[in-house]
Amino acid sequence: MPEGTDGHSLPRREFLIAAAAVATGTAVAADPPTREVDVAVIGAGLSGLTAARELRRRKVKVCVIEARDRVGGRTLDHAIGGGHVVEGGGQWAGPTQTAVLGLAKELGVETFRTHEKGKTVVHFGGSRLTVPAGDHASRDLRKVKDKLDAMAREVPLADPWAAKRAKEWDAVTVADWLKANTSSAETRDEFGLEVETALGSAEKTSLLWFLFYVHSAGGLRALNVGAQELRFKGGPQSLSKKLAADLGDDLVLASPVSKIDHGDAVVVESKLVRVKAKRVVVAMMPADTARIAFTPAMPEQRAGLAKNWVGEPGFKVNVVYAKPFWRDSGLSGLAVSDRGPAGVTFDNSPPDGSKGVIVVFIDPKKAPKGAAARKKAVLDDLVALFGKGASEPIEFVEQDWAGEKWTTGCVSPLPKGVLTASGAALRVPVGKIHWAGTETSEVWCGYMDGAVRSGIRVAEEVWKVL
Repeated sequence: MPEGTDGHSLPRREFLIAAAAVATGTAVAADPPTREVDVAVIGAGLSGLTAARELRRRKVKVCVIEARDRVGGRTLDHAIGGGHVVEGGGQWAGPTQTAVLGLAKELGVETFRTHEKGKTVVHFGGSRLTVPAGDHASRDLRKVKDKLDAMAREVPLADPWAAKRAKEWDAVTVADWLKANTSSAETRDEFGLEVETALGSAEKTSLLWFLFYVHSAGGLRALNVGAQELRFKGGPQSLSKKLAADLGDDLVLASPVSKIDHGDAVVVESKLVRVKAKRVVVAMMPADTARIAFTPAMPEQRAGLAKNWVGEPGFKVNVVYAKPFWRDSGLSGLAVSDRGPAGVTFDNSPPDGSKGVIVVFIDPKKAPKGAAARKKAVLDDLVALFGKGASEPIEFVEQDWAGEKWTTGCVSPLPKGVLTASGAALRVPVGKIHWAGTETSEVWCGYMDGAVRSGIRVAEEVWKVL
C-alpha cells in the first residue's frame, strides 16, 4: 500500500501503528501518535473541509479529524449504476445559494435542474387528485405567509435573539402562532406540513427560530421553492470528496474526538491521533459537541447550546425504476399525502432520465419497524400516488439518519427558549476554540450553502488571530 493512501489517510508510520494495535487487540486510543499543527479542525463535513481549504490557502498547517469513516457529514450519496447516484442526505441548492454553487464551480462539479414539469399529486382524506404545478395557496394561507415573511424581516440575521420581540416569539411554537392567527384548520395543516418538510414539527419549533430560518433563506418562497431548484451531478458528497482529496495525510478518518484541552496549550485527543494546535475549529451541530469533554469546561451559555439543541433525524428512501414512468402520465413526481409513511415525494431521477427515481421523505410515525414491512408500505403509497408502475422498482435505497452514530440530526427544529437563552454563544469563540457548521451561518442556515459560508467565516476569524 503506497504511503498516505490507506483508508484512514494516516501517514504510513501512523497507519502501521494503528494496524498493529488492532491486530494485537490493544487500545489504539491509549497511545495514539501526536501531531503538531497550527489549527485542528473537528469534522469533515462541508463546513470543516471548507475551513481547512481556506486556511491551507493561507499556508496554515491543519489537521482535520473526523469520527466517521467517510467525509461529507450530512451529505451521503449511493451509486445506482451508469455513473449516477441518489442522495441519502442533503441534496438541493437554489440560485441564491451562491457560496455552495461557487464552490461547486471551483471544484468542477456541475449542477442540473430538478425535474418539475407536470402535475402534482395530492392525496388527503382518502381522496387523490392532481393539480397543475404552481402555488395554489388559499387566500387565508397567503395571508398567513405574508404576515410571517414580514415578521421574519424583523429578526436580525447576526443576532436573532436581539429582535425586539425575541422573548415573545421564542416563548411560543409555530403551531401556537398558527392557532392564534388563523381559524382555518386546512391552513394550519398545510402550512404545518411545509414547516415539517423544511425544518421539523411546527408543534415543537420555536417561532423565533423559524422566523430567523425564513429570513436566513430570503423568505418563504425561497425556502419552499427556490431551495429545491438545482442538484449536483455526481451528488453533493462529491464536493466533500474533492475537498478531502487535496488534504492527503492532513485528514484522519474514523477517529472520534473525546477531549479538547484548551488551557495554556491546545490538545485534541481522538481515537487515532493526538493533535497539538494553536487553535481549534469545531465544525459540528451544537448538539454533537456534547460528546466532547472540554477542559476547562464550556461557559454556561455554550454548555446550554450543547445540552438543549435539538437535531431531527431525517428518513429518506430513493425508489429506483427502469424509467421515470410517471412522466408519461403528465406527473411531475411531486406528491403530498397523508395516506401512509410516504408523506412527500419528488422526482429524483438522473439528469439524462436513463432511470426513474422517486425520493420519499418518510414520516417515521407511520412507518412500520421491519424493513420488509416498511418497503411494502412505501410501495403501496407510491402505487396509490403514481399508479401500478410504482410496484416494480429495480432498487430500494433507505437512509435513516436516526441510525447514524455520529449524527444527532439533519435539521434543527429548535424548541422554545433555546435561542434567547443560549443563542448568543453560537459563533463566539471560547478561548482558542472556534465554531463552524451550517447552524452558525447567518445566511441559508441549515443548508449546504450555510455550511460553506460558515467554513469561510471561521477560517477568516482564525487567520486574524494566528
